Amino acid sequence: MAYARHQSFYLRDKWISKGLKAINESPRFFYGDEGPEEIGLGKNMVQSLRFWMLATEVIKEDKTNGPTEHHLTELGTLLYHKDRLLQRNDSVSILHYHLVRNREDLATVFSWYFNTYKETITQRDSLLKSFITWVNNNDKGVSPKSLKRDIDCLVQLYTKQAGEDDPEDFIFSPFNKLRLLKEEPSEEGHENVRKVTPTVDDIGFIALYYVLLSYGEENDVSLISLDEITSESFLLGKVFNLSRNNIIEALNKLTNHKQFPLEYVRTNNLDNIRLPRVSPFDYLCHEYDFSMGQVTV
Repeated sequence: MAYARHQSFYLRDKWISKGLKAINESPRFFYGDEGPEEIGLGKNMVQSLRFWMLATEVIKEDKTNGPTEHHLTELGTLLYHKDRLLQRNDSVSILHYHLVRNREDLATVFSWYFNTYKETITQRDSLLKSFITWVNNNDKGVSPKSLKRDIDCLVQLYTKQAGEDDPEDFIFSPFNKLRLLKEEPSEEGHENVRKVTPTVDDIGFIALYYVLLSYGEENDVSLISLDEITSESFLLGKVFNLSRNNIIEALNKLTNHKQFPLEYVRTNNLDNIRLPRVSPFDYLCHEYDFSMGQVTV
């Protein structure tokens, strides 16, 4: 488990673009003194960027040849060449999935909030208390100040929008376009934090299919029940706050995919889907019209 490695900075617009370009050009970028000046960010922001890129799995650490280097992952390479500015909602949704999936155990608060925390509406103080209680039951010696920074960063990451009065405001988060969280006034005068059910178009069908394929590959299964997809950790209902009706809408469309159609299967009075034989990354390459063979080293 890990807490507050983001240096209290939520991911800002254009940061991923800056980071992908910097790492593509210099695997030791995060260890050089010139990094902040090269990409126009403060020193702590650069360290925050390193966290976000590792947590969303667009870069990986490599210590095999001496000093630590960073290299683009397959996902990072695809985004670098096909959507570095994260203009597609699918791209942001995929980064959100990797952040919530938390395979490298770098971002506990995001996995906890989307997979474990059950309340759909709360206030920051109550949210923080719930997180502290959960951490104390599962980990020891974590500073409440660190956990507060995590909760504040969580809310900002999904709600920080561009200032309407300032077209030059670039401190908004690209994750706000997914419409997964909302802060709104309450009758008590405090801000409520609400989990929002987005539309499938807000998330993107490519991202939804990618998550299903990732779950199938990771668990070595080709058959997944609708109940699992709705309520199991790391699947569509949990990761994207989607309702059962949203999920059925998405699955119905994916059964008509021209290259990799899903198949509905009914067994033991349960609705299941059968995944096609394609890896998550190969599927993304198809949808983004990308091949690793196009990359020049």
